[in-house]
Amino acid sequence: MTSSTRHVLDTTRPNVARVYDYLLGGIESYDADRAQAAALLRICPSLAIVALENRYFIARALAWAAGQGVTQFIDLGAGAPVHKARAGVLEDVHVTAQAASPSARVAYVDDDPVVLARSRMFRARAKDVAVTAADLTDPDTVLADRNLRAVIDLAQPVCFVFGLALSLFPARQARDVVAGYAGLSAPGSIVVISCGRCDDELQWKQLRETYTAAVAQNHTPAEVEGFLAGLELAPPGLVSAQSWPGVRHDVPATPGPVYVLVGAARKT
Repeated sequence: MTSSTRHVLDTTRPNVARVYDYLLGGIESYDADRAQAAALLRICPSLAIVALENRYFIARALAWAAGQGVTQFIDLGAGAPVHKARAGVLEDVHVTAQAASPSARVAYVDDDPVVLARSRMFRARAKDVAVTAADLTDPDTVLADRNLRAVIDLAQPVCFVFGLALSLFPARQARDVVAGYAGLSAPGSIVVISCGRCDDELQWKQLRETYTAAVAQNHTPAEVEGFLAGLELAPPGLVSAQSWPGVRHDVPATPGPVYVLVGAARKT
């Protein structure tokens, strides 16, 4: 994940990508990141499960997009590479996409120095994969990047993946960012989004005050659906991650007060 502020490597302060990686059981975190995650888990013990629910959804959405005939994927705010893979869940986007469609091509976009360094080491070596250093809030610059254009043909449909990334931007900016990518893409392109949501105002206040890695937003369902304005929302619409098609049976069917809102939409 990324934010609109350029990152410098500072291991003494919690970092968005590294805190999330720790919640997923990754190995890219430092003491400050682990302390931040521990503090968040004290407020919401299910937060690591929520992070996994997001990964479950992204994996299913990638397979669904591939089933629609899309073979190009751009992971915006990609986050750290996965080192402890679990088939269909904790796999990198290019692994899941290429399993669903062997001809799939993937570009990872982030501006975090650790994410970029690890991505170049563990992702860029794969076939038909590119790593782009850019701020996801600038669609023109991202889509003009030479590395990205080496694997992505914008004349053909693309699947844009915003995995929790839009939770770091105010609603109006998030809506404009999605519209920017959609406007520069070919008909048939797909936008996949997931956003964290907390229905408990007191708990959200505690989480927001504790989470210092970035300024997180608690977007309403109406706001999140608005991010996909002008696109054709795929069934079942905007729902919790657990309710999106193909849900795994080891995930509770009913979300708690903290969950992930998800959706996928097509440019017609």
